[in-house]
Formats: sequence, structure tokens, C-alpha cells
Amino acid sequence: MNRLSHKDTVLLCDGDKCQLVNLSDVRYFETYGNYCRTCFTEGMLLINRSLQYLETRLPSRTFFRVNRQYIVNLHHIENLQKSENSQFKITLRCGKEIEVSRRRSAHLQEQLGL
Repeated sequence: MNRLSHKDTVLLCDGDKCQLVNLSDVRYFETYGNYCRTCFTEGMLLINRSLQYLETRLPSRTFFRVNRQYIVNLHHIENLQKSENSQFKITLRCGKEIEVSRRRSAHLQEQLGL
């Protein structure tokens, strides 16, 4: 299966409710049991996909798996804070704060060229 582009529009379905969403509008994906909660500009949807599956489809230059629970859109990061143990805390433009795992912090630093 091909990777999507950050310019693509995808159909996200939450039960019977389906919505076309621009990937560039997606702020983050969060694991929620066997589902993923998708937060985007116009709201949230619960989709029947795993983070592992999404990781294989999302554009890796735009979406980054920060820990076991979240994939974030790097274009929606407002602030990055580095802690004493070299971990990052991300604040998204929507105000959501997410801790980056120790292992993924080094990868994030490389990806962002810090």
C-alpha cells in the first residue's frame, strides 16, 4: 500500500458517520483501545485503525510517532520543550501537550534537525 501525501484528503469513518478530512488538518492520532481517535481542525472522530497501520500509510516527513499512544502532525507543533533527561514535551497549536518517549526524542531531534 502506498504512503499518503500531506496534501491528500482521506475518508474517515466513525461507525456510520464518515467525513472527508485533509491530512494537513489532522493534529494528531491517539490510540483509544482498539481504535484511534483522530483530532483535526473541525473535531474528532474515532476510527477503526491502529497506530501501527496509520504509521505505514501516513507521510513520514509530516507525521511522527512520538510514543506508544500518539502520532502527531509536525506542522501543528507550537512549542517543544526539552527536559533534564533529554525528553521532549510537545505543545500543539490546539493546546494539547504530549510527552515524547525517551527513545523517540532522539529520532524527533534528528527529524527536525535540532
